[in-house]
Amino acid sequence: MGNSYQGRYCGVCEHELPHGYFSLSKRSQTVTGSEPGVVLVSDDEGLTDFCSQGCAEYAEAAISSTLSSPYPGPGQTVPCSLCLRPVDRTSPHVSVSMSEFEDASEPWLVSARVVDERELAVYCHGCAEPRLASMSFDESELGVGA
Repeated sequence: MGNSYQGRYCGVCEHELPHGYFSLSKRSQTVTGSEPGVVLVSDDEGLTDFCSQGCAEYAEAAISSTLSSPYPGPGQTVPCSLCLRPVDRTSPHVSVSMSEFEDASEPWLVSARVVDERELAVYCHGCAEPRLASMSFDESELGVGA
């Protein structure tokens, strides 16, 4: 039987991923104007995975240290994590998030469930083009490049 983490390795220590793992992703998204808001994702690219909370925290610290404004607040308009220009979340924009997953695969389905997710950064149009999120910026700009 397959699972959601089979054949995948940690981007920090290169260990094989366990049943519970973390993943860094880059998304092109829009948040609806209603409270608490619904996130509409038009592009989602997994950048790398992590085998443990320790490895995920190590990568997260490396990423946040390169940003002018990491961990954006919940507001509709927040500063760009690189240049500090305003980002209107109700318009398409690029976001980088760290998610914690737990394998939920069944014999007939390969699946994982999101246990927790934290937004690390948002980018204005000048720093990352939302429609082309997978090609917006090099992974090395996140501090976790190949």
